[in-house]
This record gives sequence, C-alpha cells and structure tokens, in this order.
Amino acid sequence: MTAHSQTKRKKDPYKIFVRITIALAVIAVVSLVIFLVCNKLVDAQYRNIVEDIHQQNIDNEQAFNVELSAMRENNAASIETVDETDTDLQTWSATIDGTNWRIEDEGSAGLENTYTVTISSSTLCEGGLMLVNTWHSLPDYFSGADLLSIGSASGWKIPVQDSTVQVFPDALTALEALYDDATAAGMSYYIVREGFRSNDEQSTYFNNKLDALSDKYSGTILIEEAKKSVAYPGTSEFQTGLSFTMGLYNKEDPTVASQEFGTSEQGLWLLNNSWKYGIIFRFPSADFPNSDWEDKSYATGFTLPLYIFRYVGTPHSVAMKVMGYCLEEYVEFLIDHPHIAIYENDVLRYEIVRISANEQTAYDLPITSLSSEYIASIDNMGGIVMAYTYGF
Repeated sequence: MTAHSQTKRKKDPYKIFVRITIALAVIAVVSLVIFLVCNKLVDAQYRNIVEDIHQQNIDNEQAFNVELSAMRENNAASIETVDETDTDLQTWSATIDGTNWRIEDEGSAGLENTYTVTISSSTLCEGGLMLVNTWHSLPDYFSGADLLSIGSASGWKIPVQDSTVQVFPDALTALEALYDDATAAGMSYYIVREGFRSNDEQSTYFNNKLDALSDKYSGTILIEEAKKSVAYPGTSEFQTGLSFTMGLYNKEDPTVASQEFGTSEQGLWLLNNSWKYGIIFRFPSADFPNSDWEDKSYATGFTLPLYIFRYVGTPHSVAMKVMGYCLEEYVEFLIDHPHIAIYENDVLRYEIVRISANEQTAYDLPITSLSSEYIASIDNMGGIVMAYTYGF
C-alpha cells in the first residue's frame, strides 16, 4: 500500500465537529418541540380539570341552597303545626329614664348551650323570689345560716339600728351598691332599722299583740285581729332574710328622723332608683309611700305604712318596674308566662325561666353558658325561677 492511499483515508476533525453540532441542534429542536407540545397538552388538561371542579362547586352550592330552603320550609311548617300557641306571643314595653325596655314572651322556646348545676333548696330561698305572705308560709327547709350583719359585714359603712340587723349576702351586696350610689348623688342620713326576724322573734311580736288585744277579743277572732297589724309567725316578710326597713337619722339633728321618708329627698331618690339595683319597695298601699304609687294592698294583703324594701335581683326588679307589678303579681305573671326575655334598647339583657318543681332537698338546674351570671330562686308557689344576665 502506498503512502498516498493512507493519507486519503484520514478523517477531517472539523467536519466531524460540525456534524456532531448539527446533530445535537436537531435533537435540541426536536426535544423543544416535543416539550412544547406536551406542555400544551398538560395545560389544556389542567384547565379542563379546573373548570370541572369549578362547575362541580357551583352545582354543589346550588344543591345545598335547594336543600337548605327545603329544610327551612319544613321547619316553618313544623313550627306552625307543633307550636301554634307561640304565633301570638305577647310583648310589653316601657320607656323609663330615657331607656326603652321590652319584655317578650318566649313561649315554648328552650335555652341554648346549657349545662346543669345542683343547688340546695335552702340556698334557693336566698335567690330573691321566695314569696312569703298571709297565704304562703316560710318553707320548712328555710335556713338562716348564711345571714350577715349589715353593719359589721359592710365595715359599718351602712348606718344600722344595731349589729343584729341582718340580711342574706346577695341582698347586702345590692344594698351596698344602692347606698354607695345614693351617697354619690348627695343623699345622706339613711339608716337601716330592721332586717331579718327569727321565728321566735316573730312569735314574741305576735304574742305581745295577742296580749294587748285579749281584753277585747278571744279565740279565732283575737288571732285575726292581731294579724291585721302583726304577721302570724312564719308569714312575715321580715322572716325572708331578703327585706329591711329604711329611715332617716342624724344624731346632730333630731328633725331629720321626724321627716316623712316617702316624701323626703332621700326617700324619693331611693324609691325611684332602688329597682335598678334589684331592690323593690315591697308594700305600696293607698297614697303610700306617696301618691305617685299604685295601691297594691289587694294583692299583698298588707296595709301597714312601713318602709320595707325587698331584694329580688335586678332581672326581676326590671321586669316588675316595666310591668308595674308587686311581688305577688309578678310571681303569678311568671306562672302564666314561664319564659320571658327582657331587652334594653333592643339588646337582650335578661332571660327568665320558671320551672315547675316538686319539693325536694336539691335540684339540677339549667344554666346557659351564653349568660354572664344567673340567679336561682324558689318562688314558694311550686316553682323555681332562673334568671340569666347577658352582656354585663
């Protein structure tokens, strides 16, 4: 083989490089085209999936709305069928000191978000609505174990006749708040003259009255005559531990005590404002405490001119103020309307529920977790009254 033949077979490196470059470029272009085509296909598929999901959501929402409307119609029909008596529920309202109060009968509506608490019968006596009068005696399970001396418990801030003047703790708390605001308003010279009486003390008062009348009457007539001025033992408002008498006193000026409390500046302030603190004037009668008050002796059976105030709790005192009721009328009202709601300027403030109950030592009672506080009380007429406060 000649040298010339060997040279002819040698490859040109430059040409090889060019060929490889061209081949790689072709592969790159083909890959790009394939990528673009695939990407377009994937994108189109993705858009189709998104549109399908969106359409499915629209369909689901429409189906839900149809179902919800059907449920509402069914509920409305059910209410009309089952609760026909709730369609004509009553409403009462009054504007007091520029505030609009409205009471609505809730009919058979139940409480929401409830849990239960166990409260003894004796504790329920302290709740404020225990009705004790000529026709309803103090219950056998009443206990005075929780009574507090107004003087010592208040640090002698509240003037009292002496250290024996006692009330239950909630009554004292309300009285302190009332006294503080009265003092801040410039009122002074108040004195609490009497509070709780034990059955022995009431018996002593009654027996003394019997003795005083025994030269004129005897037998059952004597007892009935005595009851006109002194309550029979077990039927006195003073035995509740929720009531107290108010007066005026200034040791430097004896004329202060001689003023008629119901027409004095201090008395008028207390009579006009005590309901805001859960305290009511207990026994309005003809022109007593003054001519502005309606005579309620036909309901209370009490005509003696005594300045007796009674703690009932703010939810109840508000309702009584709006309705113009004394305690007897209010308890009867709750028997007829066992579930009411009280609105202050269209805002729900109180809800009151009366539960019929047989006499027992303790009760499991419903509390709504939506309320900020509650008051539980027997009414001494076969019921337990729950009062719930909202927003305070």
